[in-house]
Amino acid sequence: MRHFSSSCLALFVVALSTSAFAEPPTHAYPECTHEASDQDLTAAKAAYQAGNVSFNEADYPRALLYWEDAYRRDCSAHMMLFNLARAYESNGQKRQAVIALETLLQREPNATEKAQITRRIEVLKKQIEQEDAAVQALPPPPPQTAQPAPAPAPPPPPETTSGSTPVLPLVVAGVGGAVTIVGGIVWLGASSDVRKYEKICPKQGDEYKCPPDQSDAIGPANEAAKRQTVSGAITAFVGLPLLAGGLIWFFASNPGKHPAALVTPAVGPGYAGLSLDGRF
Repeated sequence: MRHFSSSCLALFVVALSTSAFAEPPTHAYPECTHEASDQDLTAAKAAYQAGNVSFNEADYPRALLYWEDAYRRDCSAHMMLFNLARAYESNGQKRQAVIALETLLQREPNATEKAQITRRIEVLKKQIEQEDAAVQALPPPPPQTAQPAPAPAPPPPPETTSGSTPVLPLVVAGVGGAVTIVGGIVWLGASSDVRKYEKICPKQGDEYKCPPDQSDAIGPANEAAKRQTVSGAITAFVGLPLLAGGLIWFFASNPGKHPAALVTPAVGPGYAGLSLDGRF
C-alpha cells in the first residue's frame, strides 16, 4: 500500500509540473479608453451568450475566445473579467485567472464581490506557489548523451558470374543421345529381320507374299517392318532433335567454353554405339 501511495504521489507531482510548463503565456488587459458603439454592444452581447453556452458545455477554450472578444468590444463591462477568471482557472491557466481578477479589482474597487475576489486571488496564488515548489523539488532529468551515428550498411557484395557448367542442357542432350542409341539398336534389329523375311517372302507393294509353306512368316515380317518404321521415326524425330538441341543450348550458354571430349551416339549399318571426339 505504501508503494502504491508513493507512486500516486509521484504521478501527481509529474502532472503538476506538466501542467505548469504547458500553461500558455499570460497577457494584460489594455486600458479602457473608448466607448462601445451600438454595433459593438450588440456583438459583445452575442459573444457573451455564446461563451455562456460553451462554458456550460465545459468547452473552456471556446468560452474564453467568446468572452475575450466580448470584453474587447465592451471594455466597460468589467464583471466580464470575473467570468474570464473562472474560465481560465477551469482551463488550468491560474496565472491568467489571477491577472483577470486583479484587473477587475483595479477597475471596480468598490465591487460588491470584492472580499470574495480577494480571497480567490490569495487561493490561486498559493496554489501556484505550491505547484512551482513541487516542480523545483523534482530531480533534474538525466543528461541526454549523444547517440553514436549508426554505422553505414556494408555495400552489397559484387555479383560474380558463376563458372559452373549448366547441367540441364547436358541432361537434354543425354536423353536425346539415349533415345537415339536405343532407337538405333531397335532399328538395326528390325532391319535385320526385315531383310531376312524379304528373302523368304518377297514384298510386293506394301505387303509380303509368302509361299504356301511359309504362310506363318507373314505376321512376323509385318511386325518387323512396323518396328523398323517406328524405331526409325523415334530416332529421327525425337532422339536426334533432343541431342542436337541440348548441345546447341550448352554451347550457347557457355560461349568460348568447350568440353575436352564430346560423346555422341554413332549408328550405322550393322552397329550402334558411342563416338568420342577428343579435343586437346
